[in-house]
Amino acid sequence: MSDDVEATDDAARVVVGTSNARRNALRRRRRLVGFVVLLGPFLWVLATDFFRRSGHILRFDRLHAYGYAAGLGESLLFWMILLYAASRRRGFASDVAGVLFVALFTLSVGVQGAFHRMWNTYLSLDAQIYSRFVLEAMFGAVPLGQPYVLAEIALAFVVAVTLLLLARAFVRPRRIPRRIVPVFVVPALAAVAMVPVSYRVWQSTPPDMIYFHGIAGMIKENANFTNAAPDLRVRRRTPEPVPPLTAKPARRRNVLLILQESQRADVTCVAYDPDCAEATPFSNKAVPNRMPLLEMHSLDSTTAVSLSNILSGLLPTEPRELLHNAPLMWEYAKAAGWDTAYWTSQNLMFGNSRLYMQDIPARHFAIGTHLDSMADLDAGAYDRLVTDRVIRDWDKLEEPFFAVVHYSNVHFPHVYDPEHAPFQPASFDLKPNNNAQWLNYYKDVVYLSDMAVGRLLEHVRATETGQRTVIVYTSDHGEGFRDHGQLGHTTSLYEEEIRVPTWIDAPKDTLSPEEEANIRSAENEYVYHIDLGTTLLDLMGVWDDPAMVPFRRRMVGHPLTRPERTLQAVPLANCTGVWDGQFRNWGMMQGPLKVVAREWDGEFHCFDLRYDPEETNDLGEPACGALPLLARSLFHVMPNVKPPQNPKFNWGD
Repeated sequence: MSDDVEATDDAARVVVGTSNARRNALRRRRRLVGFVVLLGPFLWVLATDFFRRSGHILRFDRLHAYGYAAGLGESLLFWMILLYAASRRRGFASDVAGVLFVALFTLSVGVQGAFHRMWNTYLSLDAQIYSRFVLEAMFGAVPLGQPYVLAEIALAFVVAVTLLLLARAFVRPRRIPRRIVPVFVVPALAAVAMVPVSYRVWQSTPPDMIYFHGIAGMIKENANFTNAAPDLRVRRRTPEPVPPLTAKPARRRNVLLILQESQRADVTCVAYDPDCAEATPFSNKAVPNRMPLLEMHSLDSTTAVSLSNILSGLLPTEPRELLHNAPLMWEYAKAAGWDTAYWTSQNLMFGNSRLYMQDIPARHFAIGTHLDSMADLDAGAYDRLVTDRVIRDWDKLEEPFFAVVHYSNVHFPHVYDPEHAPFQPASFDLKPNNNAQWLNYYKDVVYLSDMAVGRLLEHVRATETGQRTVIVYTSDHGEGFRDHGQLGHTTSLYEEEIRVPTWIDAPKDTLSPEEEANIRSAENEYVYHIDLGTTLLDLMGVWDDPAMVPFRRRMVGHPLTRPERTLQAVPLANCTGVWDGQFRNWGMMQGPLKVVAREWDGEFHCFDLRYDPEETNDLGEPACGALPLLARSLFHVMPNVKPPQNPKFNWGD
């Protein structure tokens, strides 16, 4: 009998032991699954980042690879802390952590996915710091109605909720950790807001950390803890609709606008010269029959303002709302049934510039970050890359078309290649006693960019559609080399910064005889960028359409294809409703007479460009007649100095 009892006890112990072993095995598996779930947010961030930009990541040098690894560690710890704190099935703190986890994961992962699909770069402080309100910074002004944007955000939300449910099913917070870990949530949030990240060219930080850094920077900026972005910048346009237009050009043609960056007129062979000794021999050779406009002036020395003047036809002094509501050339072209395109090597993350171009109806569209994810913020992607892209897309354009090619590399800090640098000695040394070598360096930069322009021109003219395409070429502004004590641009409105190289090239039978004669007659006349906008509309054949009347009323420029010229005084300014320059300056111009002032001036300086093209002899205000009075009535009494202020921010009240 005792033997039977002992056998029964042994069997029971075996069963209990087996049950305990199974239970322990289940616990181990549960812990393993729970650990993997806690790793889930980090693994998702890493996997999606590598999927989007593996080529970019593999280009990291050692320093940036180490930085990326450190950022991954930060991302890992942040998401593990937050998800662990949210893993308890009950409790107020756990519920708060859960909501926080889902919201932050959805935004940082979903918005970054959508932004990257749109721009081939991540939303960062550069794109967030100028936001007008919190939601704009959170969503980066991505078009929320687009299916791919909704898909990215919805996917991130589903992943976040799934990870939260799995965490509550498989993670069993122990007594001490579940009390300690929630304490680390606030420090973790502070850490991701304060730890520096790589957010510009390299972006050698995971996208979630770049996102949080940008949000924190925007909050600090608008709470006046920092003053990194005091000046007004462009915002997203809301263009008024253009009614259907009937294009009636004088001849069958397409229109191509080529925009250069920061290029002085005096380093350019504007008129054809068989012995071109300036920095543009390639474009000079490619279009020998071009019609030069030797006295073309921008109304500013800032890219964003020039683009607005040319592409909207409006003066820079118009109200901010109008400058952001006015249609651009692409809207007019589309209303006329023309195909449209915009290609640029510019990095439009600079100063919110992407918002101005984001919604243009361009069927073919590429910016610097599309061409190279490591495009420099200031100098952009290589100009040769945008030429490559245009050549690739050229045959996809449907006639008639309006297209814009916008170069970038002449912008400081410049793209320089010692293998293509004929102007010597050259040096990237800004010291005053090195000005001649610094100017040679700049000319070599123009030379390199012109290689890309020349190659584009040769390709266009070698195609059948190119033989029906009128090309308009200009620069947004010039560049100063201490001509009046200043370097770069935006610093003044002197000729070195606003007289820009401009020409029009038209193959045979693309212009009427009258149009060609009118353009040629403007060769030495004082004309402006606002005249280019109206010229583009006339080349498209929509200028005389009755539906254009309300839009034409706002444009003071005159088509260069017609005999009338802009004779009235026009304002010059770098402080406008689309861009408030760091260096404040104002002026007025009428024919050869010009007044200019910088923020430290107590009066306007007057010049007659016919006799003093280098502006070395200030004639005094009376010599310029009514121009100083007109300038004061528009810009107020000099000196007109207003310290930079952050614009009023909408916190969602």
